[in-house]
This record gives sequence, structure tokens and C-alpha cells, in this order.
Amino acid sequence: MEIKLEDKYTLQKGVRFLTGSQALVRIPIVQNRKDKKNNLNTACYITGYRGSPLGAYDQQILKNIDYLKDHNVYFQPGINEELAATSLWGTQQSNLRGEGKFDGVFGIWYGKGPGVDRAGDALKHVNLAGTSKYGGVLALMGDDHICESSTTSHQSEFAMMDAMIPFFNPSGVQEILDYGLYGFHLSRVSGCWIGIKCVHDNVSSGATVDLDENRFAIKDIDREIFPKEGLNIRLYDTAQAKEHRLHYKKIEVVKAFCKKNKLNKIIYNSSNPKIGIISTGKSYLDTKLALEKIGIDERSADHIGIKFLKIAMPWPLEESIIEEFSRDLKTIIVVEEKRSLIETQTKEILFNINNNIKIIGKLDENNNNFFLSSGSLDPGDIAIKLYQYIKQIYPSEEIQKKIDNINNLIEKNYNLLNIKRTPYFCSGCPHNTSTKIPENSRAITGISCAYLVQSMERNNEGFTQMGSEGASWVGESVFSSTDHIFQNMGDGTYIHSGILSIRHAVAAKTKMTFKILYNDAVALTGGQALDGLPTVAQMSRQLEAEGVKEIAIITDEPDKYNSNENFSKNSKVYDRRDLINVQINFSKINDTTAIIYDQTCAAEKRRRRKKGILPEPNKKIFINEEVCEGCGDCGIQSNCVSIVPVETEYGRKRQIDQSNCNKDYTCVDGFCPSFISVEGDVSLKKNYNKDLLDKISSSISDPEFPEIKKSYGIMIAGIGGTGVVTIGAILATAAQIDGKGSGVLDMTGLAQKGGSVKSFLRIFNSPKEVSTIRLSYGDTNLLLGFDLLVANDDDVLKTLDKEITKSIINSDEVMTGEFARDKNFSLPFDEMKENLIRLIGKDNLIFMPSNTITTKILGDSILSNMYMVGYAYQSGLIPINADSIEQAIKLNGASEEENINAFRLGRHSLKLKKEVLNTISEKKKVLTNFEEKYDDRYNYLIKYQNEKYAKKYRYLVDFAKISEEKIGNGNKFSTAVLNNYFKLMSYKDEYEISRLYSDIEFIDKVKKKFDGNYKINFYLSPPIFNKKDKVTGNPLKIKFGQWFINIFKIISKLKFLRGTLFDPFGYLQERKNERRLVKDYKNTVLEIGKKLTLNNYDIAVDIASLPDQIRGFGHVKEKNLRVAEECKNNLMNAFNESK
Repeated sequence: MEIKLEDKYTLQKGVRFLTGSQALVRIPIVQNRKDKKNNLNTACYITGYRGSPLGAYDQQILKNIDYLKDHNVYFQPGINEELAATSLWGTQQSNLRGEGKFDGVFGIWYGKGPGVDRAGDALKHVNLAGTSKYGGVLALMGDDHICESSTTSHQSEFAMMDAMIPFFNPSGVQEILDYGLYGFHLSRVSGCWIGIKCVHDNVSSGATVDLDENRFAIKDIDREIFPKEGLNIRLYDTAQAKEHRLHYKKIEVVKAFCKKNKLNKIIYNSSNPKIGIISTGKSYLDTKLALEKIGIDERSADHIGIKFLKIAMPWPLEESIIEEFSRDLKTIIVVEEKRSLIETQTKEILFNINNNIKIIGKLDENNNNFFLSSGSLDPGDIAIKLYQYIKQIYPSEEIQKKIDNINNLIEKNYNLLNIKRTPYFCSGCPHNTSTKIPENSRAITGISCAYLVQSMERNNEGFTQMGSEGASWVGESVFSSTDHIFQNMGDGTYIHSGILSIRHAVAAKTKMTFKILYNDAVALTGGQALDGLPTVAQMSRQLEAEGVKEIAIITDEPDKYNSNENFSKNSKVYDRRDLINVQINFSKINDTTAIIYDQTCAAEKRRRRKKGILPEPNKKIFINEEVCEGCGDCGIQSNCVSIVPVETEYGRKRQIDQSNCNKDYTCVDGFCPSFISVEGDVSLKKNYNKDLLDKISSSISDPEFPEIKKSYGIMIAGIGGTGVVTIGAILATAAQIDGKGSGVLDMTGLAQKGGSVKSFLRIFNSPKEVSTIRLSYGDTNLLLGFDLLVANDDDVLKTLDKEITKSIINSDEVMTGEFARDKNFSLPFDEMKENLIRLIGKDNLIFMPSNTITTKILGDSILSNMYMVGYAYQSGLIPINADSIEQAIKLNGASEEENINAFRLGRHSLKLKKEVLNTISEKKKVLTNFEEKYDDRYNYLIKYQNEKYAKKYRYLVDFAKISEEKIGNGNKFSTAVLNNYFKLMSYKDEYEISRLYSDIEFIDKVKKKFDGNYKINFYLSPPIFNKKDKVTGNPLKIKFGQWFINIFKIISKLKFLRGTLFDPFGYLQERKNERRLVKDYKNTVLEIGKKLTLNNYDIAVDIASLPDQIRGFGHVKEKNLRVAEECKNNLMNAFNESK
């Protein structure tokens, strides 16, 4: 099948793959075409405020703005939800005075659950006022039922009921399309705004849908029930008249419309009914899947005595369908997520009609909790609960076996390790710096990316609803002994409503400092441009006008401002290095102050660079791992996730993930001489393996495809920002090209910030069979684990079943954000592998280092995911043709050639396994046994100083070996001495750093990493020349040019002075400490070695291993030394007390 991206909007019939957001974009286009056919010249106005799960809606609008403009669709994002709703109210008045440019204006309002709450007053007013005859309004309410990317779980139905806005609850993408068109028609005839409930499972999903604009005919209701004056908006209306019309006329019309068009449908209608099940929206598909899981379809439901009612419009619930459905039933079970709505109305409808019927929902017949209103419902849990009642009328061994299997999966399929990949600031995020506060200070987070800082040990905690940041402190400060706090606020929040909170704090004369992050994007919901964003200078003047006492503009580019910026009179510009000092000074001001932290969102910078809008910086950072001590101070200073571990012969060091780095450069502030910058015409070297690339161009036979029974479930698990969602979309589109049906549900939450992403993908034999997309217990046929940790997420594990699941897992180790703060942090990767083997068996798993493979063969680790898709395909695990997958890659339009090469490399890797492994294997010899390591370190110390110096090392290691052999307890003690005495003896003073930088190996590593005409710069802190930090007093680093290599060469040749009276560096306290540590360690090992027994052996190993914690340089090393010495004292006491 040949398809085009624009088909989603241009076709008037056919089957195409659409996401929920794309369906919302298509609705006004179709409505405009329908109006034209009816000789109506109409326009559409879309406005609202973005937020998950509607975070991608405005992005899709902007991507397709040309198609929308061609159909008179105008898009104006709202400053906030309340103002947007009020603007739509205005569109419905455009024809009241004879001034309208069109026959009518229909509209769409959108807002996240909290935005629905915020706009409550406006929603009541606009719905009471009504809609125009050829207008009509859809209100999209975005609900986050399980608080994936929110501060509270929310359910907007009751807010809509409070405003008396009728609403639909679509179960999937097809119903979003259908209910949208029904909604506009109903809004016009009833005069009501019409709500559409949007949750992750419908609006964040994608599916193959029928685009036929004539697939259903909307039936008008009898005009007899309409009042003569009609139900639409009018001038000179009284509050009492509007209320009466809404309560007694409009809602009556809404119910009549639902009945006439048979929107609420009986899906299973048993001829001998005993149990009835009612559900709606997402819960309907969950319930349908639950019944399928225990083998109940329409035919068996008829035999058992089950009726199944699907509700399209939960409020107001049309009565006649409930009355018809309930006939002859003994029990009705209502399955709805969150608080009961249909259940309550069902009870009201049947109260005077059928007193003998039991209605089960949130409570069972004994008033015990049944379907909980907290959290979400899962098809597996629904199946178990439904069978409690089904077995009363139809006990079945076959169904019981299926229930037992679900219970077994619930019991076994969980993450034994209790660890998760949590969201974190992006690489180079401004918040990495902006959320720093002085010691003994406190800050409150805000509704922005700053919210994430609560888990980063920076004393930033607490939050409010959006726009009220700081207001909580206005009240708390009166009764708190704390004198001052800092309040984080995003620039999007400032525009939305946050400026009111600042005005409130000023009016209350509250002592506090607002920290407004001016990052030029709505970073938390996808990087959209901010509407109505003032310049930094304008914002400073606004704050001054509000009465803010003093204002600091802090930026990473202070030179970009000139004297003509027209800042407020009470503001001053600072470099971001001065942030702590500015905050200390502001905390002493007895008034309300503000900091505008001006630095563009790192993810947005990355997007702009890819589009060519922003130039690529001519500077890249590189870590000389030979110099690096693995102290982690670079992570402490930058909080950056692009600093990753590298395991070396001499322990764990640090390196820069160049493919992920966003060029913030604060990592260089770590007090360590291992950082260099490469500046000029510089680019990353693409290390393509031409021989292998030539081989993958050859043809390869297709594998035997797996069988699609009812559906084929693929679980895709990976890290936010690495293209996980893209893979789901490509495979779903490929299935469409193949003539199959598909559905994909992306569970992203805050995953664009490096958290876990899960995409649930189902492939069906035909588009007509598309049904439930979410994967539940035992539904996964193929697990594509792009990240080992996310593959161990509970939402993933519960879907696995040893009987059907095959899995391909990326075995490359990717750290979480915690690594930036904890130098010793590690993840139990071996245990994670074992957990997957425990669940689905070794024979059903393939582990592969796909990041390493694609980096070394294709030149970029971002291609890892597509490589794994190719491998899975050739393994016979994906039921879609390869040509369709490649066509879908081309349609996606991003890095087409690279992704197709990755897909083909994955396919060919089954045949070329040996060549691939040879390519990625390290050429450097890995030292495995004690003697090899011993000789290596001995020879290193000869280079470090001389043979005489190295022999001192040999003496102590030999002593440790002999002491150990006397008690015959392995070699842990001697190995600890071997590693740690070497570490102390090879301390990195000026001579050693100079030697390592003078070594030709260093230059070779830089040349292998970078291309271009560049210069190397070094960042050092010479004792005589360095400056001190204003706050801490710690020395700062100075940048030196490439010429300094000559200085390194000179200093390295003077190593013979080390430790002598003529050593100019030897008089520094740090060097004295290093020499003392060598001497003390020797004496300690001699002491404990003589007393070594089986009882104190483990303590001796711990003592001998302590120097590993003494990492870093200068004050960093000094701090680690104090901790190690305290630990040593405790261990020595324990050693001496042991016998």
C-alpha cells in the first residue's frame, strides 16, 4: 500500500494510521468539509493550554498548520486555560450582532485536568451562555489518572458535570474522530459545549482507523422538544433563563440525540441474560480484554448469560438504554476507572424500576471495596473480579485455569530489585545550575522541570498548583523561624498566572526570592514556544513595576547584553558562576527579590541545532581518562547525565557521552585537570566500518513470520529521548502499509527527561480487528528492551509469559541520573538479567550490546534501537514485511539512510555474528589474573618514577601475599594491596599529569574522537596563579591553550625532583599528604598483615581497600581523605578487637 504523510488530513476515505492527537487535528478539517457540502462558510478557532496527555496536541497543530489554514482553522494558544475558554465564548458571539465574517465559528478548547479546574468559572459561564447555530464547541479535558506527569491524579468528569457540560468518553482513536464530529453537531443543536475525555490510552495512542467521512450518518432529533426561541447563544439573556434552559431543555436534547443516534450500544446481548456489564472509554477496552483473557467473546457470552453495554456519553446518562439493558438481569457490574459516575446514575435510573437487581461497582453487594477509585484498572485484575460473579452462574474449569494463570503472573512477574529509571534533568539543562542554593538555605520547587529537583538532594522541596508558586510561603513565613526561602518558577508559569503570585508576595511584604527560569520554551511538555513571552528586559521592568525590590539577571552568556537592553533600574546582569553569591546577598534583603535565570532549554537548543536554526558550538569537551580520578566532582558541579562511567584497568573513570552532550560545559568546573576542550572547526569522527556496511547492502531472505492470532503484542521499553516512541510509530505505520491493523500506546510520563518509556504495540491481521492496545498480563509476544533497567519495570514484567514471550535486550549499561551525584553509584545489571531469565527463560532471551555495536559500526549509538528491530525481524519475531518497515522509515523522514542501514545491519547480524563481535571487541588486552596486574602496575611505577621506587611497591605486595598464604583464605587482601598501594604511590602530581598529557597516546585518543582543524585547551589550577571562589574560597581553574603541551613536556622531564628538597611542588600541603598516605598505608599493611587471621580477614580487606575512596584533586581529595581516615579509625578498632 502506498501512503503519504498528508493522507491523514487530505483523504476523505480509506484506512490510515493516526495518533489521538492527529485525530484531533483532523476533526476540524472534516467538519469544515462537511459544512461546505451543506453550503455553509464556517471557520474554526482552536485555543487552550497544553499539558499531558494533551502535551503533543499543539505540536501536531503547528506541524500541520497549512492544512488547517486551508480549511479556515485558526490556532491561538491561550496564555492560560481560563482565558482561552473565554476567548472561545467570544467566537460563539461573532454572528449575534450581524458582524460575522463567516456563517458560524466552531471551536476546540483543550486543557489538562488541573486546567479544567482552573477554568471552572469560565466553563460554567460559557456553557450557560451556549453556542451559536453554526458554531459549536468541543472541550478536550486531558486526564492523568495515575499521576504519571502531574502533581495529582485527576478526573475531570465531575468538573464538567458541575458546569453541566455533557461529555463523550472515547475508547480509542477511531472514537475520537467519530465523537468529535458527533460532538460538533450536538453542540450546535443543543447549545451546549460538548466535552471529550482524553487520557493516555486514547489521545496518546495510535491506531489504523477508517477515514471515510460518510461512515455514519448523524440523525437529527425531532424539533418538537425544542423551545420556539431555540437553544443557542443570544444577546440580553438573564442568568435565570440560562439556568432553566440548560437544566430542562438543553440536557433533554442531549439525551434525545444520544438515543436517536444509538451512541450507547449493547455489545453483547445474551438471549438468556443474568449478568450485565457496563463500561466506557478506556475501561471498556480493558473490560473487553479482560473477558477475552478468560475466553469470553460474544458467542460464549450469549451462552453464559452475559450482556455488555458500552457507554459513549457517561453524562448525562440516557435513561432508556439502561432500562432496556437491565431487563431480566440479576446483577449489573459497572467497570469504570476512578470515582463512580455511571454506577451512581444507573442506580438512580433503576431505583423505582427494578429493586431486585444488584449493582456492583466501587463496592460489592456487601459494601466491601471492589473496583478501587484510586490508581487505574488493569484487564487482568478486572478479569479476576468479573469471574467472582460469572462463576456463580457458570462455573468453568477452563476459565478457572485462565484465572489461575493470571494470578500466577501477578504473583511472579514483578521487579525483585525495586529500582526504576526516574526522570532527570536533560544533559546541559539550565536547572542543573539554576536550582543550586547556598548552604543552609531552602527552596520550593515549581510546576516546571524544577519539580524534578526534589529527588536530587539540593534542599529543594515542596510545590503548589501551577501559578501559585510562592503563595504558600506568604502564609508559612508568618509562623516560621526560617527567615527566607527561594521559590522556583518557570517562564511558562510566570506568563500563565505566576506573576499574580509575585504580586501577592510583594503586597504581603514577604521576604523571599523568586527564581524565574527564562529558558525560552515549555520544556516540560515538549519544548513548545511560549505565547506572550516578554524579553528578559521587559520581564525585569514588569517585576520592578510590581514592586520587587531588587532583580538579578543571571545568564550563561552575559556578553550578549549591551547597554541598550533597557533593563529595570533595580536590576544587574551576572555570570551564572555568581549565582550562589547573588543568592546569599538577596537572602539578606528584607523584602521580595527576584532572579531571572536566562539560559535556553538544552533540549530546545538541540532541536534548533538539528534544524539549523542555532549554530553548532565550535567547542567540545573531552576527558583524559588517564588523568581522571573518578572522584565525580564534575557530576556534582554539572549534575549532567552526559558524564558516564568508563571501566578501566585502574578503576572506574569518567567520559563524555558525545552523542548526548548538549554543550553546557559546566562539567569543566569540576576541580580536576582531566578536562580539555577541543575548539575550532571540530566535529565528532564517525567511525564507520565500511567492510560491514558493504556486506549489509546485499540481499537477505525473509524469515518465517510469527503467527498473529487475535493480535501480536510487542512491548517496547527504553529511555526517554532515545527514539523509543519513534520505533513504535514506525512499526505501526509499517503494519498499515502491509495491510494489517495496528495500535500503539505510548506511556511516556516525564520520560523525555531520561525516564522510562514504554510503548505498547499490537499488530492485528486486518484494520477491522483493531481493539484493545494496552498490554496486560501475559500479552507480550516480543519484548524489545532498548534499556535493561526499563525492561525490568513492573509495567513491562507483568506482560511477560514464558510460554509466548521472546525478548531481545540491549545489554549495554546505561546509568541513571543518580550517578551524577554519587561517585560510587552502580546498578545491579547482572541481577536485572537474571530477573528476566527467571521470568521467561534463558532460551527466550537474547542479550546484545547494541549501543556498542552501532557506535563502532555505524558511528552513532542513537541507531541502537533500529538495529535491534532489524535483529528481531530477522529472528522471525516481527510479523511485518521488511519492505514495509523500510518504507515506514522513509515516511518518518528522520535520518532515513542511517536508520535503514541500522535495520539492515540488525538483519545481517545473525549471519555476520562473528564479524560484528570482532569489530566491537576491545583491541586492548584485558588483564585478568593477579600476576598480569602485578607486572602491569610495577612497570607503570617505573615509568612514573624509577625502578627503585617500583621495588618498594613489590615489597609490600609480596608481604601481603605471604601473610595471606599463611592462613590460606584466597587473595582478596593481597589484591586490595596490589590495587590500592599502587593508587597511592602513583598519585597525580604536577609531574605525572604532565607526563600523561605529554604521552602520544593522549593525542592519538583525541584524533580518534574528533575531526577538523582544532586546538586543544587545558583547564588547570596552578597553585601560584589560581583565583578563589568568592563563596567557598576553593581554588578555580584557568584555561590554557595548546601551547601548554610544551610546558607539560618540560615538567614531565623533571620528575626526578619528586619528593626531594629541590621539588618546588613538594612543599604544597596536598603533596605532603600524598607522601604521608603512602608511608601510613605501608605501615598499616605491615601491622595488620602480621596479625591476619581468618576472623579478621574481611576487616583487613576493607582496611586495605580504603584508599580507593581517596579520589580527586585539591579540596575534593581533602574532603574524601577526611572521610576515609574516619572510616579507617573505626575499622582499625574493629580489627584490633577481633580475634
